[in-house]
Formats: sequence, C-alpha cells, structure tokens
Amino acid sequence: MSSGPSAYPIPRFRQLLISFACLVLAGCANEVEKQKNLESGNLLTVALENLADRYIEPLQPGAMSINGLRKLVAVDAMLSIDQTEHGVALSVDGSTTLQRALPEDTDLHGWADLTVQLVNKARSQSTAIGELSEAETHKLLLTGIIENTDKYSRYLPPDAAGRSRATRDGFGGIGVVLDQRNDRVIIRSVTPNNPADEAGVKAKDWITHIDGKSTLGLSVGRVAKLLRGKISQPVRIRVVREGLDKPLSLSVIRDHVIRQSVISRHAQNVVILRIKTFNQGTVSTFRKAIVKAVKEMGSDLKGIVLDLRNNPGGLLDQAIAVADLFMVRGRIISTKGRHAESNQIFDASPGQVLADMPMVVLINGRSASAAEIVAAALRDSGRAALIGSTSYGKGTVQTIVRLPNTAEYHLTWARILAPSGQTLDSQGIVPVICTNISRDRLETVKSALASGGDNLSAVQKIYRPHAALSHYSRTHKLACPPSPIRPSDDLETAKLLLMNNKIYKSTIAHPPTNLAER
Repeated sequence: MSSGPSAYPIPRFRQLLISFACLVLAGCANEVEKQKNLESGNLLTVALENLADRYIEPLQPGAMSINGLRKLVAVDAMLSIDQTEHGVALSVDGSTTLQRALPEDTDLHGWADLTVQLVNKARSQSTAIGELSEAETHKLLLTGIIENTDKYSRYLPPDAAGRSRATRDGFGGIGVVLDQRNDRVIIRSVTPNNPADEAGVKAKDWITHIDGKSTLGLSVGRVAKLLRGKISQPVRIRVVREGLDKPLSLSVIRDHVIRQSVISRHAQNVVILRIKTFNQGTVSTFRKAIVKAVKEMGSDLKGIVLDLRNNPGGLLDQAIAVADLFMVRGRIISTKGRHAESNQIFDASPGQVLADMPMVVLINGRSASAAEIVAAALRDSGRAALIGSTSYGKGTVQTIVRLPNTAEYHLTWARILAPSGQTLDSQGIVPVICTNISRDRLETVKSALASGGDNLSAVQKIYRPHAALSHYSRTHKLACPPSPIRPSDDLETAKLLLMNNKIYKSTIAHPPTNLAER
C-alpha cells in the first residue's frame, strides 16, 4: 500500500493472492545465448488482461506494452521504440529494423504477440539486451508495464516477493532475531514458544555452524536463509554461549514462524500495546496480550494505549479484526474501486473487549495504510482519542497477484473510505492532540492535562470529525505536519489524557452520526 511505508490491505479474512496457472515464463535458448527467443506471450496476455481488468483506473494494453518495451530497450542507448498512428517500430541508431501494425486497443493477445516479436528482435540486434537473462528481461518488461500507474503498484521479482510473503504470512523457521557483530552472527532474541526456544537456544548465543557449515563471515541475511526451510524438517546449529567451555550442538525442528508484530507492557495503570505491522499473527497475538494484561493488572488497569507509530500497514483483515475488538457497532471501513470485488463494506460485530475503558491511539508520519484504518475507525466511532502527528496518508488497497515463478504483482484496486467519509490518500489522519509542536506549547498541553481540570483552551485541539471533513483535514494537516519521530512525549501525553476524564471525554465526543448508514 505504499512507497515509503508500505502495506497491502486485502478483503476481510482472505488474502488477495491471485494465482494464474497459465503464466509460464519460458525461454527457448539456441546454442548462442544472446540469440535466444523469448516465449512469454501468455505471460504478457495475462498480465495485460489483469491490469486492464483489476487496476483502479482504466488502462489500455497498448500503452502498457509500449511502456514495457521502452523500459527494456533503454538498456541499450542505440535502440528505441517509436509509435506512430498506424504502427510500432524498433529502431537501431535511428534506422527502423522492425515495424508492426498496431493491434486493436482491446486485443490483448495481439499486443502480447507484438511485444514478444519486438523483444526478440531487440535481443538479436543488441548484445546488451541479448545477454540479459530471462528473469532480467521479465523484470524490465513487467516493471515497465506497470511503472506509469501509481506509486503503490509494482512488480516484485521472486526474491523480493518471497521476503514480502514471509513478512505477511510467515515461513518455515526456528523463531530467532539475528544481529551482526563484526564477522559473527549473534542471536538478538528468541521468540517464546517457538522451535528455538523449545530447543534451548538463548539470546546472545553466537551461531558458528548450520548443518555443519561455518557461518564465519556470512551476513545476517545469509544465515537467516540457511535457518529457514521446510516445516517439520530439522536444522542442526552449533552455538557458542558465554559461560560455557564448549560449544553446544542443537537440533531444531522448523515450524511455521510468523514474525512478532505485537509488543505489550504496562506502566502506571496503563497497558501499552504496540503493533509494528499487521501480519497473519497480529490479531491472535494482540488478543493474548490483552488477556495477559487484564490478568496481571486486574482492577488497577485504567486505560489502554495503542501505539501505531511507524507502523507501515499490512493485511487489511488483521487491521479490521483489531478495530473490531474495541467496537460494538458501526462502520469500520469501506473500499471503492472499479472491479466489482473491490467494493466492500466492513462493519463492527457485536461484542468488544475492555468496554468503556479509556483508550488512546498514537500515530505519526510513518503510520500508514492498515494502521490508518484502525486509527480512523476508532476515532470516528468515538472509541479512542488520537495523539501524535498526522499520519502518512495512504488510502488505497492493493491486490497481490502471485505468479507461478513466485514473483508478484501488487496492483492498486480500491480506495479507502473512513467511517466519517474521509479519503485518507495524501491527507492522513490528524490527531486530536498534536505533539509535533514547540516544546513550550507541548509543556502547556501536558500541564493542562495534569491539572485534572477541564481547561480545554490550553490543549491544542487540532481535529474533530465533521461534515466538511476533507477540506478540514487538508487545512489542519498543516498545523500538525507528519513526523517520523516517536517522542516519549507522545506516551506521556497519552497517560495524562487517560487520567483526565473530563478532557478525555471531550476528545472523543461528537463522532459522525452516519457510521452505519454510509
């Protein structure tokens, strides 16, 4: 969902991972590698078809094909792709070497075939293009095809797509976080109740060998890749542990590991729940953190702080489920696009956790996408007050198209509407109390909150949802600009607000009246 912060919301309780069984990325090599042909007509047909069908704005296959070809031939400055009223030509040093008539605008197969013909001709005419691998050629073509759409749509090659899937869905691994120290890879932390924890691996262990191979000089990324593998398969690691004379050899059975996205702690009668990203494990971990906090704090619990600062987003179904935990009725979010399946409405279900418990959400300039959805839903329902700085402002949904070569297309296909009707894109969410102000003004705000009174004039009230929302949000965003900083003042201000019942109630008052009817 972003460039900068990034995230990929999807329809509720299912991922939009669309597999196309017919996308065959095939190359037919001759004896001379640089003269091999590219046989990707079917790939291009399906790519063009789904862009034309699913992208949020209408796209023409001709324009997409020309963009892809120009991206490819840019590898060689001697080559160019020129389009006239009647045809497309490949030129070498200004001289036309191949020209083809324009297919009909809606002829996806025709444009795919034309593209393949021009690519193969370019490969035969250019050493630089002819020496590109099939994967490199596909990357240039598919990146060029989507390049002029919007800043959130993109092509992810197999390696990048694999990392993206691991972040969203988890992977076969052992459950450790690694650190690089000089030429050593050290375990920074071990995730509780995961394979490494159960096998006795400890934080600060130095991994010297994996399956008998030395890790000396390897990067963190390379060691992480060696530790991953098929679920239920063992991996043997040797570690050096401080205080032990000999290294330890441990066998760890890989399991499905989802990166920890929730951090919980409590202080001064307040539970602080930080969500770093929204992945497949977020909701279940979040519920457990709440249950644990209630059990440990009991009647001492006086408020909740949900920290979404620097959260780039993630899976929409997880964001919706988190918001739903705290809401009993009303709209959570709605999405609107060109494809029929992109128009969806998500309302809260009956029941909520910690009903009537005062709640503050922290946001900043790196709170984006799914994080903004949660913040907007809790704000517009009157369930929570927002503190910090204006959020990033990413208001679109991407559908993830998984290709058989394990690459992915991330296509923007819907816009997000907050319950109040606000479109988030390029606007962001403005907090009711802004901490991105001068130190003197911020101290005045905190003093007003700490006083225990209801002196609202000293509290800089930046935002309240109302009918003239879009104009108001754009105007007042300037008063509280986005900031990447996560200052301690945010949390201190949140605690003070939670303890000042009169001012807290005023910050969540007057939510939109059309939450369920929109």
